[in-house]
Amino acid sequence: MKLWVHASILKSALLANAADKKNADDITKRALTKLDSNCSTKSSFSADGLLSTRKEQWVWVLSEVVSGSTQDLFATSAHNDLTSPSRHNNANAAADATLTIRVVDPESDYADKVIEIAREHINMLDGGRGVLPANTIAENQPLPSDLTQLTHLHEPAVLDCLHRRYQLPSGWEMYTSSGPILIAINPCRMVKALYDESTMKLYQRHGEQLANGRSGANNDNINNKDQVSSSSSSPPPHVFAVADSAYRGMMRGLDFARNKNSIEEKNESSALSNQSILVSGESGAGKTVTTKFLMQYLADLSRKVHSDHSTSGKLDKSSIEQRVLNSNPILEAFGNARTLRNDNSSRFGKFIEMRFSDRGRLLGAYIDTYLLEKARIVGHTCGEQTYHIFYELLAKGSLTEAMRKQLMIEDTTAADFAITTADGGQNNSKLLHNEFSDHRKMFLELRSAMGTLSFSQGEQMEIFQVVCALLHLSNLTLNGAFVDVNDGEECKLDENSVSLQRALSLLGVSYEALDSAVTTVQFKAVDELVTKNLSASQAAQAVQALIKGVYDSIFTILVGRINSCIAGASTSADTEQNSGGAFIGLLDIFGFETFQKNVFEQFCINYCNESLQQQFNRFVFKLEQQEYIREGIRWDMIEFQDNQDTLDLIEKKHAGILTILDEQCRLGMRCNDKTFVSAVYSKCMNGNTRFGADMKQQSHGKFTIRHYAGVVEYSTDGFMEKNKDEIPMETSELLSQSTCAFVRDIAQVISAKTGSQKESKSSISRVSVGKQFSGQLQKLRRRIDETHPHYVRCIKPNEQLQPNHFDSNIVVDQLRCGGILEAIRVSRAGFPQRYTFDHFVARFSVLSSVLRDRKETQSKAGKLNGISSKKKRASKTKAGTKDECEALVKLISQWILRDRENDHEVEREAEPEPDVS
Repeated sequence: MKLWVHASILKSALLANAADKKNADDITKRALTKLDSNCSTKSSFSADGLLSTRKEQWVWVLSEVVSGSTQDLFATSAHNDLTSPSRHNNANAAADATLTIRVVDPESDYADKVIEIAREHINMLDGGRGVLPANTIAENQPLPSDLTQLTHLHEPAVLDCLHRRYQLPSGWEMYTSSGPILIAINPCRMVKALYDESTMKLYQRHGEQLANGRSGANNDNINNKDQVSSSSSSPPPHVFAVADSAYRGMMRGLDFARNKNSIEEKNESSALSNQSILVSGESGAGKTVTTKFLMQYLADLSRKVHSDHSTSGKLDKSSIEQRVLNSNPILEAFGNARTLRNDNSSRFGKFIEMRFSDRGRLLGAYIDTYLLEKARIVGHTCGEQTYHIFYELLAKGSLTEAMRKQLMIEDTTAADFAITTADGGQNNSKLLHNEFSDHRKMFLELRSAMGTLSFSQGEQMEIFQVVCALLHLSNLTLNGAFVDVNDGEECKLDENSVSLQRALSLLGVSYEALDSAVTTVQFKAVDELVTKNLSASQAAQAVQALIKGVYDSIFTILVGRINSCIAGASTSADTEQNSGGAFIGLLDIFGFETFQKNVFEQFCINYCNESLQQQFNRFVFKLEQQEYIREGIRWDMIEFQDNQDTLDLIEKKHAGILTILDEQCRLGMRCNDKTFVSAVYSKCMNGNTRFGADMKQQSHGKFTIRHYAGVVEYSTDGFMEKNKDEIPMETSELLSQSTCAFVRDIAQVISAKTGSQKESKSSISRVSVGKQFSGQLQKLRRRIDETHPHYVRCIKPNEQLQPNHFDSNIVVDQLRCGGILEAIRVSRAGFPQRYTFDHFVARFSVLSSVLRDRKETQSKAGKLNGISSKKKRASKTKAGTKDECEALVKLISQWILRDRENDHEVEREAEPEPDVS
């Protein structure tokens, strides 16, 4: 029998066996040194052996039992093996025994060594939860493609299965199911035939067979047929399978709605038709690529299922499907950037709503975006970059010399502008940067996509013109860009600056207008409008605010323009179909984040994940209940801890951190980060167990929140500024006077965000980012709640994004943060032991012959033997195997009950006679 042994138990046993570390042999010393580093953090265990803290090292070692009993270890746990039912007398007898194991983990420094572990060491962690049973999978048996098929469900077992699947050479096993979740581990390399046309046909054909009431997959015409068994009833887990399931689920709901008569029944049925696919994961895990393949599959399926579309095998350039797909290069150019963890990191979240007719034809789409990272526009750390579009424009060969001269970037590189130059410091990136370095190629793809979405050449050049203006404006934030006036209390722009002259020309504004907009600020005092002069440092900050406001508005305009282009044609036929249609929503959202320093952006991102995790937990509960009802199992409602208290800590009215932040922002200039965090301490310190701040943290303006995925410490530096998102209202007036039409469009967007000056008490906008994001998140939750969700959790195998390298520390941390292990907790709280009918019969049918000789079960065993000898050979149907399973379970349960009754009789006979005297 194989076991997973916790490293701290192994360490204690090694120390006890070696007497002390000094006298240990060299191998033991190396093992103890490694175990010291792994066990340096205190471990907190839940009842199922899952670590409850984040950022711990991988602490499990695979071993096999040499001697000693493990029966008492698992007798009362949820890991109990059905082949070894608990016996109280055996458990007590083995309580003081020694367990001898051999380490079989090849990555362990103590591999192949035999170690004796005393029971006192085993019981040191939560009553023996530091020793867990390992799953036994024969070499000739395939690895489970669904984690819920594992006999033992716990963290080491899950990670071991994923690790072994990831090591298989085909690469297809990067996908693994976990109940309602698809786990996608980034292979960090191209996998042959994984996403080609033949693979799409495979999953489309299988989906059609399921829709028509047939099962089985014809795998003869695909390139990976050596990996997909021809005897398999379905192809392996894949992102295409998730997309197909969502599409077929939508069509079933629409078919059901068409058969309803009343309007109320139709509306209710249509609501059940809407689907959503939620893609999440850390930066570098592959969310963006996964979302693109989902869109590609749905668009291709829409085209293939309708004979009125082109049958040439390729999408028509002007088709709605192709326009939807071409939104990706534009969003990536203006919304993605290189980070320390990912060369193409999406710095915003998006929800893509793909609308279909009641016959399954794609009619159009709509994109909602969330929380574009504005801070990256004006600054990034060493090893990172700002948004791709700046580097694409500056790349050699992207534009003709005449275009570069028109955009005033001739003879310039990224090193010539502040916005594309990283801040000082050490480059901590571990990436190989093998992708997304050919900015010229990316720019050509951008131009092609913009052409498909009806951006004229003139419109494209106007957009690029403003982007280049921001490049030159960024140099005005450097020292020397402003000239001090009146002993430094005032300043003005240096008219001799080359960057200034080029920025003025590209924006189409005058020197006087720009100088007034960035060197002064206006606010109301009672009924009088007061103008205040700014210092050079304050003016530089105003320029940064102008750059962020303009770029954010460019992104907003582009998203709006994309939506107008992918909304679809409004023909009479389509309008009629759309009245009874449905949608599939694709959510590509940022995953849970924790860094050495966590600021306002991480706070909002983790708040989003906390809210979506609650929705995920409730949905998993619903599926679990439906599973038991479908199997006819009587059960009690599972109790599971909700994270509503964490959401209350963040968003509750008057007492939530975001509410406190908004109140502080409304109080104006007398409040700052210090007053904000002081108010948080006074209102949250004693009111919520999820919140904490020791004396050292309070002295530095920090606090911690116990999120579902772990404890995160936040620094409040910049919370107030980022939440207010200050944009000088003079900016709108400045840009509205531009000679460039696109710049005037930007002015309208900024004006809509800041509001009119008459309605505001200051020329600084009071738009709360936190409140806006909270409102978007609540709207998103409502939209998801109206759909049937599907989940894709993307996992990166290592920090360097290297192929063929599986880092257990990195992966297990993402499993905890992605809710995978939370879903396992839900499964374990109900009925964790789950076998297919065939697997159960293969494993436990041997008991029928063992129990046959017992006199009290001869008749039952005879009946079962009849099933085994005749029906077993003949019954190849699922129903026949199920009947065989039920007979076997009944036989085993009767034996267990009789065995317990015999134990009780022995105990009663052993009791002393009462003394009647």
